[in-house]
Amino acid sequence: MSARLVPLLVALSLGLAVLCAPQRATADDAATKAAKRHFSKGEKLFALGRFDEALGHYEQAFESKPLPGFLFNIAQCHRNLGNLDQAIFSYRKYLRLQPDAENRDAVERQIEELEDEKERSGGPVLRDPRDPRKRARTSKKPIYARWWFWGGVAAVAGASTGTFLLTRDDGAPATDLGNVVFD
Repeated sequence: MSARLVPLLVALSLGLAVLCAPQRATADDAATKAAKRHFSKGEKLFALGRFDEALGHYEQAFESKPLPGFLFNIAQCHRNLGNLDQAIFSYRKYLRLQPDAENRDAVERQIEELEDEKERSGGPVLRDPRDPRKRARTSKKPIYARWWFWGGVAAVAGASTGTFLLTRDDGAPATDLGNVVFD
């Protein structure tokens, strides 16, 4: 290689790198701009209580730029629309993608409340098997509010009454012949 060719190749390489860099930044900027635009529209619609429309914009923002915070907003919309399964799913996905989220405790409480609400409505509850607190969780109902407690009370009361009636001693039985007393 000649001494004149080396600087030319270096200059050509640098020129190509400079030309390629703005295109990449432009693609990122376009995605960021689209995400910001959809997020802004979603925020306005959410504030107006138009959760269906806000959900669509949050989903488009996530498609443009998959940031975990958009999943939180998506979950909030689903929660307000009564879509419990989708809300729980989105909250869990948010926490998986953002394990150090500042609002982690609040989101976990929200998931528990939605699971409880789903359980009360009679729907199947799919708890996250990786969360040990969910496996060890007991019902929050007091014992006197459970059906089996009152069933047990009724069974014990019935057995006690039956035993009393069958074993009580009223004295000698009465007959038409009169009472016979033996000395």
